[in-house]
Amino acid sequence: MVARASIALVLTLSLMGCGGDTGDLAAVAPPPAPTPRDTVVTPYRHPSFVRDTSWNEGNVGMTLVFESEPHAKPWFFTEVTDTTEAIRMGWKAQRFEIRPGDCGGGDCTRTPVYERNEFAQAAGENLEGDEYWYGWSFYVPANIPQAHWVFFGQFQQHSNYDSVWMFLKRTGEPFCAIFDWTRNNMWSCSGQRGTYPLINDWNFAGRWHDVVVHARWTQQSNGFTRIYVDGALMVDYTGYTRTVGNSDVYFKYGIYRHSSPQTSVVYYDEIRRGRTREEVDIRLRAP
Repeated sequence: MVARASIALVLTLSLMGCGGDTGDLAAVAPPPAPTPRDTVVTPYRHPSFVRDTSWNEGNVGMTLVFESEPHAKPWFFTEVTDTTEAIRMGWKAQRFEIRPGDCGGGDCTRTPVYERNEFAQAAGENLEGDEYWYGWSFYVPANIPQAHWVFFGQFQQHSNYDSVWMFLKRTGEPFCAIFDWTRNNMWSCSGQRGTYPLINDWNFAGRWHDVVVHARWTQQSNGFTRIYVDGALMVDYTGYTRTVGNSDVYFKYGIYRHSSPQTSVVYYDEIRRGRTREEVDIRLRAP
């Protein structure tokens, strides 16, 4: 579904002939080397895209609730079904959009104001000791400027809303997984204090990314979280994965950001929860 144009390699000088006379060439200044951002083209279709209307798009393995419903705007959430431009696989995908001022409830009185547009897993589906696999694909268009920081998903706890894992993208920094937000409270993806870089900044927007999470939710030391991005293991954490004894962990995805004059857009597809990797990993199921 996403086809990215190959990065062009520019050969600035080519020395040919005998004698090595480069007198004329020495006076010509080479053009500046392109930065990775200069070479990025905005693609849509994934290379392994298959438009299959018989695909079961509703078998997600968990109950999802649209949390933004009380203050939802018409552009908040749409299902894309009439185009192949933003579908990872199957026949539809989910499109989220946040515009300046799209806050609701207590988020509107915070400093700074927070704006969010998210789906959340229902309570009671990930309890103490439960072990699950989760998979989803997401796509952030490269031609739409993003807010300075945006959370594209998190694993949170219902009783106190502390986040066990948050997926943060800040301008100029890698897409990052942050563990135990309350304890570490890290806003920069430094690779320290529970931060794990997942996708380089220059490689983030303009293409689909596939995320797979394997976790055992527990307050005990035998918990774990393994995070795969685009087929590669990026996080291999062992230890507690819950911070509250009477709380369950639930998955959220969409857009969660600070107030911004920019519009944020993201597409999600193939959201799954299962007991095995084969049930959720799009790269194991795609042709």
